[in-house]
Amino acid sequence: MPACQFNAGPEELAALGSVFHQAWQHVAPMDGPLENPHREWLARLILGLHRSGHSGDITLLAIEQFLATAPLAERADGAKDQPPALNARN
Repeated sequence: MPACQFNAGPEELAALGSVFHQAWQHVAPMDGPLENPHREWLARLILGLHRSGHSGDITLLAIEQFLATAPLAERADGAKDQPPALNARN
């Protein structure tokens, strides 16, 4: 995939990094050839959601979009069909 450009301040980058790490905990594939492409795909989804102007926490949206668009065969928890509620953070 071609590189994407993104300009952000430290706080914005930290917030997006937090979203990525929280979402990755729910969608992480097993170690293997698809791990890096999956990580990149999740990051692109998060950036797209951020750029589209979604306000508030976009973690659940990123998880939902990842589950809907990424190959599931390589995910460690491939049996999950629904994203988590993420209630533990509230």
